[in-house]
Amino acid sequence: MKRKPRSTTKLDPPWLAYTDLLSSTLMILMVALVTSALGKLVNEKPPIIRLSDDADFRFTRGSHEISRAFEHQLAMKQLPKIERVIRCYGIDTIEIIGHTDSTPNSGGSNLDAFKDNKLLLLSSNSARGGSNADLGLLRALSVEDLLRQHLSDSHKHLQYRSYSASSFVDPEEVKKEQKSNPEIYQQAKRRIEVRFTRSSKARELPKC
Repeated sequence: MKRKPRSTTKLDPPWLAYTDLLSSTLMILMVALVTSALGKLVNEKPPIIRLSDDADFRFTRGSHEISRAFEHQLAMKQLPKIERVIRCYGIDTIEIIGHTDSTPNSGGSNLDAFKDNKLLLLSSNSARGGSNADLGLLRALSVEDLLRQHLSDSHKHLQYRSYSASSFVDPEEVKKEQKSNPEIYQQAKRRIEVRFTRSSKARELPKC
């Protein structure tokens, strides 16, 4: 009586299993790297937008009134940048800081009559600054009002904070200009800075 040959299970070559394992490991590593890169982009520090004192972004001396040229250039050149920063960095708060030069700004101030910045914003036409610190705040509030007009419909979640930096400036930025050209030094001080923050880490990946 002949014995039936035993059936044997065909085994794949061992290197195939190692190939599958290596492919899976590489896939996991790639996903981890991409996720890490996107997470870093979401939580990196957003840029600062500076509205430097020049022909377009210049206030009349001692005034916080926005000129037509100022409004036009902000709407045409800076707003697209600002909206992109808001989208890409998950921004929920815009800070506006008004810097002035060191030219004395004397006069009677009535800012203490207003309880908060919101009332100052509503009554900016009747607000009077008696110092560069006052003037810096009033200019920041004027820019805040302009940004609200342009951004309120598309970004209702935004909060705004306006501050005055008065005539303070990093001395290293303009040390050479101060010696060679005092007017350029003063002009470097006169500017509005728009900064962007968020209250917590962004939960969504950037849309950019």
